[in-house]
Amino acid sequence: MKTTSLFTTFYQLLFLGTVALSTVGCSSNKTLTHQDVKKDVTEAQEATQEAREKTQAAIESREQYYADYRETRIQELENRSNEIDKKIRDLKKISKDSPNQQAVSNVNSAILALQDEKSDLNRRIENVKALEAKDWSASYQEVDQAITRIEGELNKLSQSLEPR
Repeated sequence: MKTTSLFTTFYQLLFLGTVALSTVGCSSNKTLTHQDVKKDVTEAQEATQEAREKTQAAIESREQYYADYRETRIQELENRSNEIDKKIRDLKKISKDSPNQQAVSNVNSAILALQDEKSDLNRRIENVKALEAKDWSASYQEVDQAITRIEGELNKLSQSLEPR
């Protein structure tokens, strides 16, 4: 969006330069000299260069914003992944103390399966980190959905170990 704004600014400056050139040529009765034209062209070139520099700065700012945004999103995935590790450890502790051995056996099997998925999830997070900035969004969404699913399974397992 900033880029569009800067391009608009660039074209506005270019338009104003053209209007200024036209106004200078039309409003005065004096003869336009080569020096006058050269001065106007130089001013227009300076304005164009300034617009280019502003556009480049805006592009760099946008790229930095997306890099920072990407890092933030990836850090969130890693934090959620770490939280899953903690929940798995907590579930293991709870299952040791549970009197319902049938549930404990089922929970332990489910925990092993979730740990395998978690390992795959960590690999996928590393893949998201390695992707080009323009390609990471779809992979991020896949990992986010996988984490959400594992979190849901862990919540179900926790509830199954609660005394009734």
